[in-house]
Amino acid sequence: MVSLPRWSFAIALGVALTRQTVAQDLCLPVQPPEPPVENATPVETPAANPDKTIVIEANSFDLSRDAPAELSNGLTIRYMGGTITAENATVSSDNLEALGSVTFTAPDVTVRGENAEGDATAETLEFSSASFDLPKRPARGSAEQVKLATAGYMSAANVLFTTCPVDNPSWELHARDIQFDTNAGLGTAHGVKLDFKGVPILYSPYFSFPIDDQRKSGFLIPNIGQRDRTGLDLSVPYYFNIAPNLDDTIQPRYMSKRGVQVRNEFRYLMPGTTGQLNFEYLPNDDETHETRRYVDLHQQTHFGDDWRLNVGIEDVSDDTYFEDLGRNLAVASQTHLNRFVDLTYYAPAWSLLTRVQDYQTLDSTLTADELPYQRQPQMVFAGRWLGPRIGFDAVTELVSFDRNVGVTGWRLDSTEEFSMRFARSGMYLTPAVAWRQTNYWLDQGTLAPTADSTLSRGLPIESIDTGMRFERETGESGRLQTLEPRMLYVHVPFVDQSQLPVFDTIVPDFNLIQLFRKYQFVGPDRVADTNQVSLGVTTRIIDANGAERLTATLGQTRYLEAQHVSLPGTTPNSANASDYVAEMSLDRQVWNVDLGFQWNSETDSTARAETRFEYRPQNDRLFGFGYRFRRDLLEQGDVSVVWPVTDKWRILGSYSYSFLEQQSLEQFVGWEYEACCWRFRAVGRRYVGRTGQQDSSITLQLELKGLSQKSQRERRPEELLDRGILGYRSVSQTDNNGL
Repeated sequence: MVSLPRWSFAIALGVALTRQTVAQDLCLPVQPPEPPVENATPVETPAANPDKTIVIEANSFDLSRDAPAELSNGLTIRYMGGTITAENATVSSDNLEALGSVTFTAPDVTVRGENAEGDATAETLEFSSASFDLPKRPARGSAEQVKLATAGYMSAANVLFTTCPVDNPSWELHARDIQFDTNAGLGTAHGVKLDFKGVPILYSPYFSFPIDDQRKSGFLIPNIGQRDRTGLDLSVPYYFNIAPNLDDTIQPRYMSKRGVQVRNEFRYLMPGTTGQLNFEYLPNDDETHETRRYVDLHQQTHFGDDWRLNVGIEDVSDDTYFEDLGRNLAVASQTHLNRFVDLTYYAPAWSLLTRVQDYQTLDSTLTADELPYQRQPQMVFAGRWLGPRIGFDAVTELVSFDRNVGVTGWRLDSTEEFSMRFARSGMYLTPAVAWRQTNYWLDQGTLAPTADSTLSRGLPIESIDTGMRFERETGESGRLQTLEPRMLYVHVPFVDQSQLPVFDTIVPDFNLIQLFRKYQFVGPDRVADTNQVSLGVTTRIIDANGAERLTATLGQTRYLEAQHVSLPGTTPNSANASDYVAEMSLDRQVWNVDLGFQWNSETDSTARAETRFEYRPQNDRLFGFGYRFRRDLLEQGDVSVVWPVTDKWRILGSYSYSFLEQQSLEQFVGWEYEACCWRFRAVGRRYVGRTGQQDSSITLQLELKGLSQKSQRERRPEELLDRGILGYRSVSQTDNNGL
């Protein structure tokens, strides 16, 4: 804020008649002023330390050798970035006294009071019966006494503090004393009483709060709710700003039906490393009479430009932890927790991955044979060499599979592929030939007595990938429409694979990504024999700025020969053609539509359908609905909305329904009121857990702006809705599970 050393100053006199400048250290005798010079320009007198110069402007003054300087009429004092305006003032070698109505203005604070006194020795400026404003927050207050000190410090006694406007003080903090540190962005108070709408809601002997947007330690917004499984649910997070690269949030949580749980979130950022450790602990669940805990560690480390270490470890004490103690459907419906450690090396033309991975299974309905295998370890080498026309690609994977039940052992899978790319403007042709070799070394103790522990399979794979791109201008200036046909031919001969174990191979959902894959299974334990042609066509409408406004694709695979390879317990694919798959995405900026459709031509029936519509005219409002259908598996719909009702009220809601089970999956409704200095939110949620049990909750939040660590930027609707609302994400986000 302001620093007041022993005074050295310059005085500028005169407004309309004359101007004269006198510069003198008041520790020395003051010489009589020179005769006034009409219309003279003020002269800047150099000083040994110009930052400590006080510049005083006044219309009248009284200077003598033996008494303090007396100044009045249009008085302003400028010092170290701040300006004091007063009716009268006296200045001596050690003190400044401003009388009457006094105002001090600086970038970080404005103080108004009756009389002010500056002490050059203590480097302070003290006001009585003062009010103050902190424009960067913004916030304001009043106090019996306000003292400004050097380096941005301010203290006040018997204080009223708020971020609300003068005409609507919704909340007020009363304190015996408050200290403000504008450099640290921190306020601390003693003897605190907090009123909201005139009702006391908090008493505390000590309280700290932010006065700018810097991170600081302190309480975050508490959450209070009521759930079927937890009863009264109250949590009060406390944030520790340990260092610029370290922070920790501890959250005591009281549940009337369960007891007291401690939740902790520790984040760290080191050179080349970023990570987060979450820990939850309930020492004695009043319902189950067991200790319950959850640990989640995620870390990424870069060793130079080439080596990377990724760690993801989750562990929970019991299978129903998330259903009992979680707060939404996405958390409660988890069936597996993934634990892995990855060490990866990246070179310009190749990479090497070493991984150790296992899972904790939470679904108690799975049998021992259905549990996933542990990879201890897994090593994957992948590379691409030669040039843009002739390419050589190699992928080799070595894995040790382990599990308590079933066949275990090692698998080595390697694919080497030569390809040639012929390309011209608007077209390409890429023939390729590959050899896929898979070898197994199985643990004899997990096999039948007569089974062979050493197995192998080798397959040649031929393919031709070709496509074209046609473009034309549409009626709108700069907008293009494309037509992009594509064909992929794949031939894989039949090899009997019935003796090979199945460690991690599955049949993926058929979609546009799978349409142009060479392998019908994900995983190397089975490679389907095939003689097939995949055909597809895509059209796009592209704006002049490159944004795609419309993307639509239609495709199908034709099988030229019957297939013989399948997974255990399933029959080989005998169809002449795959389902038709179609996807379309339409983006009109304020609204967009995503459609996905899969049609079985043999049964003339829909196999899969997905649609999502979102209308987002502004950042603070959203309306959307979705529909998902998988034959004999699911049929669900959902509606989501975030919409302001008035300038201060808005509603939040989502409803998800299963047409197959004829029941609601999740209901979410909330009301949010936002005033200039506080925000209140009430949210009700009801959802069906993984085991089919229903759970309901009501959550209340009250945020007093200026006393919390919440960011003041506008929340996006998806940040409010995406906390476990099923199906909110776009259907166009498809995972590629290929190797």
